[in-house]
Amino acid sequence: MRIRQIHLLDAVRAAFRLTVDGIHSEEVFKAILRHERAVAERNSHFIAVLAFYAVEGRIGASTAQVLGRVFDDRLRDTDVAGWLDSKTIGVMLPHTHVANATLVAEQICRRMAASGVKLDYKFYLYPHDECAKSNGERELPLPDSFDRSPSAGAGHELSRFAVGDSERSGEPGQDVRKKIGTYPFGDLCASPLPTWKRDLDVVLCLFGLAVFGPAMVLIALGIKIVSPGPVLFRQQRIGFRGKPFMLFKFRSMKLNADTLVHKEHLAQLMQSNTSMTKLDKADARLIPFGRIFRASGLDELPQLFNVLRGDMSLIGPRPCVPYEYQKFSYWHKQRCDTYPGLTGLWQVSGKNRTTFTEMMRLDIAYGRRQTLIRDLRILVRTIPAVVRQIREMSTAKR
Repeated sequence: MRIRQIHLLDAVRAAFRLTVDGIHSEEVFKAILRHERAVAERNSHFIAVLAFYAVEGRIGASTAQVLGRVFDDRLRDTDVAGWLDSKTIGVMLPHTHVANATLVAEQICRRMAASGVKLDYKFYLYPHDECAKSNGERELPLPDSFDRSPSAGAGHELSRFAVGDSERSGEPGQDVRKKIGTYPFGDLCASPLPTWKRDLDVVLCLFGLAVFGPAMVLIALGIKIVSPGPVLFRQQRIGFRGKPFMLFKFRSMKLNADTLVHKEHLAQLMQSNTSMTKLDKADARLIPFGRIFRASGLDELPQLFNVLRGDMSLIGPRPCVPYEYQKFSYWHKQRCDTYPGLTGLWQVSGKNRTTFTEMMRLDIAYGRRQTLIRDLRILVRTIPAVVRQIREMSTAKR
């Protein structure tokens, strides 16, 4: 049903703008990839995606028309083609081994070369057993400087490797196997931050700094008085597309507090079906007034600078720590398809009363449908959610 809706949407869009037959728009193609990724995670099958790009320049309208005709002649009915970005066209090949997908890519490149167009390609596979065995499922994200554009490095350069005996067995050869699992399939599914969202973030952050600036100065002075050490707490978190960044908070714990307690508590929450309660009730690591800072969200105010820097958005999933990201299942990582936020759908939907799985589903659901109206509603609901959290903390204390 979902695929039928996507095809209907694509047909409507085609009526209003020029499209290439057989090649979906970027928005629709990424929606199909996200759907197929979810199916693969549920049914334990895999997806291969080829990302074609021009050796020189970019794929223009005339080249796309020729490529569309080649796809129509070469691809199966179950294969889907579409734009990945302004200079890259992708082909999704369900249930296709590395060797067979590579042969298809080589044949398409040769057909295009015969028409006077030189193309190259990258290769993506999701998920894959060899990926987990040889590369630890790429547990940590790529460095900040890595270019994630499909035509500029993100993918698997298999076109220059001989497949050899793997053509007959359907399994990747040793040289090819070493390249699997280096780059994330999820990068293909993620969409950039909407323009309206970035504009809203900047305007509201500047307003927030003007309003809360005096309070932030007082909080900083208070922390300095009650506890020795820096005012700000800096911690690496995982953001959009799995990119690491440095998050800022007001320090609410004693200097050099043991993180093993949090790791163990988090692991227990992920494995059980219990509510996402915090350790604040009897946490000896907290400084005086630390519980109030955390319950009210005042410790998060420095993250307004993270939003201005472009690391975060005001609305989105809370950014996780690297050791939490390492324990994520394949489907959990879909929450990184959107920018992390100061508040979000989970925070205003029960938060500490929800389970880890429910939190993940809420975060992913938000990322799939971001609208201005929805963001404004979440912002309005955040204030009563914070008040409710402070009241619950006071009740628990008594």
